[in-house]
Amino acid sequence: MLSGWMGVFAMSGRAAAQVRVRDLVFTLGGSVERYTGNFTAVTVTVVDSTNRASAVVGEMGVRGALTLYNRDGRNLDLSFDGGLRETAAMGFRVRDYAPREWVGNTSMTYTQTVGSWGSVEAGGSIRTRSIHDRPPMPLFLQPGYTTTRGHLSLVTRSFGGVGLDLQLNAESANYKALEFVPQLALLDRGGEGLEVGARWGSSLSHMRFHGGVQWTDYRNQGSFDPRDPFRRDRTVRVGFDWSHAGDVFMRLGAEGVLNRSNSDRPEYDAVSAQAMLSVPLPELLSLNVYAVVTSKSYLHAPEYLQLVPGEEADNASIAYIQLGRPLAPNLDGAIRFGWSRAETNIGRAYYQRFGASVQFNYRPFAF
Repeated sequence: MLSGWMGVFAMSGRAAAQVRVRDLVFTLGGSVERYTGNFTAVTVTVVDSTNRASAVVGEMGVRGALTLYNRDGRNLDLSFDGGLRETAAMGFRVRDYAPREWVGNTSMTYTQTVGSWGSVEAGGSIRTRSIHDRPPMPLFLQPGYTTTRGHLSLVTRSFGGVGLDLQLNAESANYKALEFVPQLALLDRGGEGLEVGARWGSSLSHMRFHGGVQWTDYRNQGSFDPRDPFRRDRTVRVGFDWSHAGDVFMRLGAEGVLNRSNSDRPEYDAVSAQAMLSVPLPELLSLNVYAVVTSKSYLHAPEYLQLVPGEEADNASIAYIQLGRPLAPNLDGAIRFGWSRAETNIGRAYYQRFGASVQFNYRPFAF
């Protein structure tokens, strides 16, 4: 089937001459993971939860990017990725789990240059996820969902050394509630947002400040206020990032988040800092390091704050180090060691994940 698609992309003729395959990657990998949680401090019963769990994971996927049209300052791009992840999870009290995850994402973006002062971009995406046999904490796997998102943005060139950008977005998320986990329907939401940014510098090194607000309606969650019965959140984000692209790529950033709601439960403040580094090494090796550290505090927190399943990984802390190298023409490999920390389904009770993985990426064409 893939060869048929490649044949279509490679057709000669005026109609097909606009289409260009920019990237196509097949991925195969595996990992070993260890999860721990602090459930000894939690007296609320969590069905089949445990303080320690382990998992062996195999995964495969494909991703690609196409340029469908590129002429006269107008550009239409299509990107896609999808994959399968199979896990053997062990260490739970009642039984072991074997979750299977299917994920897919497709997005299309249209960009047009507007005179000499900037460009306008419009795009949309659909992301879907399906999971069978989702395990309890501390082995967190996001539940199944389908989200659709659209955006319209404006980016200006630099005026007096400062460039500006503005983006409007809208999103709808539908979580796949199961008969035995009907609470997942509580995560269904719709929202709109606005973000503005200002940047200084050059393409080699620049800094950007941004601020934005997001309005989100959770149509299935009550607010416990009869005058305003359904949950409505407003989220304010302010932050900056600095990046340098050369032989060594570096990026540093920080962001503050304030979430306010007509329901006390989800109101919180959070601050995060992140860093990214990519360094070439001898023998064609490359080193990639990424870290984001987040601190979160609730405004109104009872002794035990029960989260809706699926909210657990909001505002997580993540770190990984990856070492990669080309292995053959069109084939590269990498080993990665990672750590993450996020809330369990009990607020202020956290789980941690430690993992080691091996991944291979194959590109059938040279780009």
